[in-house]
Amino acid sequence: MFKAFENGTESHSIHDLTLENGEDRINIYGNLQIAKDQDGLQAAKILQTYFNDIVKVLEQEANLPEKISTETEGEVENPFL
Repeated sequence: MFKAFENGTESHSIHDLTLENGEDRINIYGNLQIAKDQDGLQAAKILQTYFNDIVKVLEQEANLPEKISTETEGEVENPFL
């Protein structure tokens, strides 16, 4: 079961769309086509469940900052050159 922001190593997929859970952010990447059929409806409902959980957790956060800083790592020298 997906629990937003609770497990920094957890990821879930809906076809080719991946949600990577982190403690301070959730990364979403990939591709998801939702067709106008039963499979599309099921995929949309799963996606809705994930987003509803994310929104619920964020709304319950008492001290939600305006924006968290993103630390960028410096460029690593290529060891093969």
